[in-house]
Amino acid sequence: MSMLDEIEKFMNGTGISYNYRIVNLGGKSLYIEGIKSVVYFGDEEMSFQLKNKLLIVSGNQLSVKYLDKTSCVINGEIRVVETK
Repeated sequence: MSMLDEIEKFMNGTGISYNYRIVNLGGKSLYIEGIKSVVYFGDEEMSFQLKNKLLIVSGNQLSVKYLDKTSCVINGEIRVVETK
């Protein structure tokens, strides 16, 4: 079981529904899980469609380190992570 699964298990019973997961590692790497589609890739902004939200990542020198059907790792200077 992953660390994120353990955290979700711990949080279970709070009434929170987890459709996606985001882990920001010191503003230098960002792990995203629960991606439905990629909307935009750029070196200063990236956006992803989640189940019910749009996730926007802003920063400098952003690059995709890993990408599969539902998850992504972004490296760079991550300044803002927001959902709309």
